[in-house]
Amino acid sequence: MHPRILLLETASRRCDVAYMEGDRCVAEKGSLNPQGFQHAERLHVYIDEVLRQAGMRVADLDAIALSAGPGSYTGLRIGASAAKGLGAPPG
Repeated sequence: MHPRILLLETASRRCDVAYMEGDRCVAEKGSLNPQGFQHAERLHVYIDEVLRQAGMRVADLDAIALSAGPGSYTGLRIGASAAKGLGAPPG
């Protein structure tokens, strides 16, 4: 069985989310925000859309990966906070 990984990119003006099974990209969503960063508003919407498109739930994931920069410190914190929150056990 291939690892099921949710990928988050928030270090740049792009806000991207992808779901991978092994080396195959199953679903992806993202946008370039030339007017400024809007990651806090878009990231969780994109995560929800990607997981729904892939027919997966957060509990089904084996890992969550995020970019480590270089890039916007605020963008990196948004991605790290989202990954940490998604990876936390429910309850």
